Amino acid sequence: MNKQTANSVHIRFNAIIVCLTIATGLVLATMAPANAATSARNFFSPGYLGQPVAFCLETDRTCGKPAATVWCQHNGYDEALSFARRRLDQGAEIRFADTGNVSSGTENLTFSQIRCLKGE
Repeated sequence: MNKQTANSVHIRFNAIIVCLTIATGLVLATMAPANAATSARNFFSPGYLGQPVAFCLETDRTCGKPAATVWCQHNGYDEALSFARRRLDQGAEIRFADTGNVSSGTENLTFSQIRCLKGE
């Protein structure tokens, strides 16, 4: 093998090493967010002591994320990331996450889904 061919092989080998190093870094970088996502969990039709969870808190009547976060905390998570609501039929029972009390009023908003996050 002459000197020019040896230099060409050496340059190609170095280029392959650089490409593999970059590819490995990209693979590891994309794996990190996937591992972080494992601490979040979706709960569909979340319940509390047999009834759907009320969309609002009973004590201060705040709705949505505060009620979802209380429910997540009761289930070992830190906070609610997202949620979706639904309306139940009039007279259906719902349970408040903050007090545990049951209601069967006309405003039967509950959660169809809550996504909870557990801190690392």
